[in-house]
Amino acid sequence: MCTLPTLLRFLPIVLFVALPFGAGAAESVGTVSQVQNQAQVGSAAAVVGRSVHMNDRLSTGANARLQITFRDKSVLTLGENANIVIDRYVYNPAKSTGEVALSATRGAFRFAGGGIERLQKKNIVVNTPNAALAVRGTHFWAGPVKGKYGVLLLKGKVRVSKR
Repeated sequence: MCTLPTLLRFLPIVLFVALPFGAGAAESVGTVSQVQNQAQVGSAAAVVGRSVHMNDRLSTGANARLQITFRDKSVLTLGENANIVIDRYVYNPAKSTGEVALSATRGAFRFAGGGIERLQKKNIVVNTPNAALAVRGTHFWAGPVKGKYGVLLLKGKVRVSKR
């Protein structure tokens, strides 16, 4: 018969084995690659190397810049006073599918596609307060122009629809 002290000694081992690896830890979709002045990932200060996850809110202050490099080497750069949420990020080169969905509520940003550009089935969408952008090229800039969001397409195509 086991005594209580004997059982307590094995409790940490039992708990460790019972919990799945990575429990509660969301998979990283990228990392912070550059920071200038005040910027945040969620509620934490942005620092180079910090992991970025789906549903993270990225924000910058005055005179600030924040650059995120996604797993496929796509790069998202936020200008000053920007606020963007990573709603969805999928990169599956084995199935040649990828998806990026961002919600931009203020500020300017630039997106430059990496490996996602070479996929057969890719879907890149940016939702803004004024419009939804369905991007068919993967290099573009978006930001405030006369109180609304403007888009400068650097490579590819973009379809703009009302929200």
